[in-house]
Amino acid sequence: MPDKSHNNNNSRSTNAHTHKQQPAESIVDDTTQDDNSPTAKIKKKLYKRPWFWVTLALSIVGIGIIIFLSIYSMAQNSNKQIITNGWSDIIKKANTLNTLADKVEDRASFDTYNSELQKLDTTISDKKSATQNLKYKAQDAQLYENFLSDFNKYTQASLEYSNKIIDYTKENSDSLKDLSATAKDSSDKLKDNTKYLSDSMPAQVFSIQDTLSKANKAILAVELSTKTLELATQAQTAKDIADKKAVEVDTNNYLNAFIAGNAATMRRYMTDAYQREYDFNQLTPASRASSYPASYRILTNQKVDQAQYKLEVNMLFKFRDGSGQYIVGYGMNMVYNASSASWLVDSVKEGSGF
Repeated sequence: MPDKSHNNNNSRSTNAHTHKQQPAESIVDDTTQDDNSPTAKIKKKLYKRPWFWVTLALSIVGIGIIIFLSIYSMAQNSNKQIITNGWSDIIKKANTLNTLADKVEDRASFDTYNSELQKLDTTISDKKSATQNLKYKAQDAQLYENFLSDFNKYTQASLEYSNKIIDYTKENSDSLKDLSATAKDSSDKLKDNTKYLSDSMPAQVFSIQDTLSKANKAILAVELSTKTLELATQAQTAKDIADKKAVEVDTNNYLNAFIAGNAATMRRYMTDAYQREYDFNQLTPASRASSYPASYRILTNQKVDQAQYKLEVNMLFKFRDGSGQYIVGYGMNMVYNASSASWLVDSVKEGSGF
C-alpha cells in the first residue's frame, strides 16, 4: 500500500517549484514589464528618444550654416568682382580726363574735355546703379557705395558748371572744391581699407575745379578778343559807310561848283596843292563859249585807305549851239583833311585811272 505521506510531499514540492518559476515568465511579458527596465528602453522606437531630436536639430542648423556660409562666400566674391571692375573703369576714365585737362587752352580743346567729363559722370552713375547687385555687404561694399555717391555728386556739379563755362565763377570753384575734398576722402578710405584694390585713383581727377577755372579764363580771353575784333570791325564798317557818304557829299559840292563855275566854292573842297595846280580860267565864260558842263554821274567810289578814296565820274558837256553833247570821264582822288574834318579833292585826271 503506497505511502500517502510521500505523495503529499512530492505534490508540495512540485507546487513550490512551479511557484518559484513565475517571476521569470513575467520578465518577457510586454504587457506587464516596467517602462524603465533596461529591456524596455532597448525596445523603445528611435523617434521617441530625446537625443535623436537634439542631434537632428543640430544637424539642420549645421547644414543651414554651411549653406549660408557658401552663399555668403559667393556673394563676397561677386561683390569683390563688382568693386574691382568699377574701380578700374573709373580710373581709366579719370586718366583720360586728366590727359585732356593738360591740353585745355581754347574753346575747341575744352569741348573735348567737357565731353570726356560727361563720359566719366555717366560711368560713375552706371557703377552706382550696379551696386544694387551687391549682396551681404561687408565693409568694402559699404565704402565703395559711399565713394560712388560722393564722387557722383562732385562730377555732376562739375558737369553743370562746365556746360556754362563762360559764367563760371570763384564761388562755383569753391563749391566744387568742397565736394572734391569729400569725394577724395571717400576714395582714400576705400583704397586704404580694401587691400585687393591695387591701383590708386589719380589725384588730379579731384582738381576739376582748377581745370574749369583755367578754361574759363582762356575762353573768355579768346572770346573777348574776338568780341573786341567784332566791335572794331563793326565800328570800322560804320566809319567806312559814313566816310563814303561824306566823300560823295563833298564830291557833289565840288562838281556842282565846277558846273556853276564858282571858283570860291570849289576852293573849299580842294587841297592847297591842288589849288596851286588847277587852272581856274576854265571856269570863265570865254572858256565855255562853245560847250559847257551840264551834269555828272559818280560811277564808283572806292576806299584806298583810311584817308583816301578814288572816284570815277562821267561829266556831260553840251554844245551851246545845241548841236549835241559829249561825255568826259574823270578820275578823282579825295583825301581826308583833319583840320576841316572834310574830304578834299587832291587831283582830277581825265580818264578813269590816275
